[in-house]
Amino acid sequence: MQNKTARATALAALLTAPALYAGITTTPPETKPDDKSGFDELWGLATLYKNDANPILQELKLRGRYQGQYHWLDSDEGDSDDWENRRSRLGFDAKLFDRKIEIRLDTQSSAEFDPFYDRLVDAYIKWKPSKSFSLTAGRQKPQIGFYDWLESTNGQPTFERSQIFNQLRVDRATGLVAEGKHGHWTGQAGAYSNDIDREFGGLDGGWSYGAGIGYDFKDAWQLDKATWRLDWLHSDHDAVDSVLNRYENLLSTSLWVMRGAWNFVTEAFYATGGEGRDGDVFGVFFQPTYDLIPKKLQLVGRLTWTAGDGPDSVIAQSRYEREAPALTGGGRGDQYFAAYLGLQHFIYGDKLKLLAGAEYAHLDGGGNGGDFEGVTFLTGLRVSF
Repeated sequence: MQNKTARATALAALLTAPALYAGITTTPPETKPDDKSGFDELWGLATLYKNDANPILQELKLRGRYQGQYHWLDSDEGDSDDWENRRSRLGFDAKLFDRKIEIRLDTQSSAEFDPFYDRLVDAYIKWKPSKSFSLTAGRQKPQIGFYDWLESTNGQPTFERSQIFNQLRVDRATGLVAEGKHGHWTGQAGAYSNDIDREFGGLDGGWSYGAGIGYDFKDAWQLDKATWRLDWLHSDHDAVDSVLNRYENLLSTSLWVMRGAWNFVTEAFYATGGEGRDGDVFGVFFQPTYDLIPKKLQLVGRLTWTAGDGPDSVIAQSRYEREAPALTGGGRGDQYFAAYLGLQHFIYGDKLKLLAGAEYAHLDGGGNGGDFEGVTFLTGLRVSF
């Protein structure tokens, strides 16, 4: 009883925290503060060099993020709670040769910062000969899941990506991606090595190939944003593969619209060609947000539903549902439902914000008959520059 009271008190404290910051100007996702402030000066220190008159190097900027969160899992398969240093990264962006060449390098620390360097995250060179075409080579995100994967976690309003995406075994890979734009249409195509390690990998395993298209409906629908996208990724598997090796084909489609205080995203995934327990799976999520206090406080919701072809084809979230101490069958079943409700409090836009939320999840048991039902309560901090 005392644990539940403590949890409720901590969650209430974070949810009511915005009242303490009512005088601070903040911004919604992917925007900047309107007025110069001490935050602007502090974050501006990350720009080490900027000079458009220099014919070689126009800008050099440090990149970094810290995302820490505390969870309390209350489930029918046992409880757990802990603090996690979710993401700690440091790197740089460089823009060269009339900004037609971009270099990005991001490194990741271990959860306990020992060792401080754990692996590469992004490490690529992008060539942009025009505003309508780019070519990117190096370690990067495969082009699938336009919102849940390709959008930075700095701007996402939930603690974790959706369950359906997280079970696809998609991660950064060494590859080559071409992207283009013509009018309201966009397109992309890429090839990626499935043999990846903490750096670039050996390039000795299978390869994945993908393509996609998108369309901007903003003007036609008279909205602040209206983007649709369809992406496909095919993987040829090899025994040494470490990513993109659960399914042969992935298909994702996304719709993202914004108007005023409202923001809405829906994204669906379909995966086929898995082996053993990894049967075909389909999943979709619906994620609305609403600005309760413009540029300060945002309400966030998400509904997720996933169904699979096989008794163990759907996998519960590794954070934090599969940490339930009495969980059976590895957290696998054939159908999954989750509902998330939370808040974002912007202190300095997405660059400094507090989050709080709770997610209810239910997994119908697989071949061993083991169901899961529980609620995960979360509070956390996100900082990025």
